[in-house]
Amino acid sequence: MSIRRSVLVGGVATLVLAGVALPTAALPGAAAGGRSAPRQEAPSPRDPEVTPDQRLTALVERIRIESSQRRTMEADFVQTKESALLQETLRSSGVFSYESPDLARWEYLEPDPVSLVIRGDEMITWFPDLERAERYQIGRQSQKVLEYLGASTSIIALLEYFDVFLHMPEEVADPYRLRLEPRFKRIEKRIKLLEIWVEPERYLPVRLRYVEADDDVTEYRFRNFRVNEPIPPERFEIDLPAGVEIEDRQIGQGRSGG
Repeated sequence: MSIRRSVLVGGVATLVLAGVALPTAALPGAAAGGRSAPRQEAPSPRDPEVTPDQRLTALVERIRIESSQRRTMEADFVQTKESALLQETLRSSGVFSYESPDLARWEYLEPDPVSLVIRGDEMITWFPDLERAERYQIGRQSQKVLEYLGASTSIIALLEYFDVFLHMPEEVADPYRLRLEPRFKRIEKRIKLLEIWVEPERYLPVRLRYVEADDDVTEYRFRNFRVNEPIPPERFEIDLPAGVEIEDRQIGQGRSGG
């Protein structure tokens, strides 16, 4: 497999291993049972009655309330990757899909087609131009990620593992920026820094950036959100051509060829 593809998929795998995959913080899910929770009210972080030291709590609460209304979500994304393994910045684009409680798909469309589907504790990647499919058992890490996806406590869950700092934007329409620094060595071994930008209208993620322990930098930008629109069940399946066998692998396992 080419270094380009290895780095691309490795970025998602690293997030899964760390228990802070992009959906973890960026794409909160629906209430238990797939039904939206009754809408509540909470002050905006910009409310004049909210003091500076209460703004982070207010933002977390607004995210929690908005996320409890979401059962499905899709968004177009652009991913950039800077790595010592690459001579130049790697840019990829595609579509991310999620359905509560445990289904997610990264569909990379350009420049190299790659499909990555998470169903429960299993992740399958499909490289159509190589006719190669790989399966990873991601177990507890997947469960953690998908709990965040489906729970109404997405950001709250991250507070257990990161120190979180809120940067208020100067302009009302600009996104809030959350800077998350690992509290534990086991997480710092994977991720040194995580930043999330949350837009102030629907409290959706529009940007995420993380720095790995080796100083590789990955960034996602999201647009064209589709929330609570029906997603066909086959979106979370990979239809492999006849004769293609799935190779069982472990995350971090080396690859040969390609």
